[in-house]
Amino acid sequence: MFSLIRYAVAYLKSHQLGLLRDERGVTTIEYGILAAGLAIIITALVGPEGQFSLAMDKVFDNIISLLPQGSEENPSGNS
Repeated sequence: MFSLIRYAVAYLKSHQLGLLRDERGVTTIEYGILAAGLAIIITALVGPEGQFSLAMDKVFDNIISLLPQGSEENPSGNS
């Protein structure tokens, strides 16, 4: 039993160094963090109370206020 534990410990020690040097999953994690960060930034800017949405609301409100207001008469001339 003791030799089995000793063998398992030796096996883990020999393969542990390889796991520490393995960087295959690091790029995937970095891209995942980047995508999550971009999603948060885009949501904050474009969301209903985001800076971009508020700025666009002001622009369109300004455009609407500059447009001539229609008259009360029927434009087609029919009563």
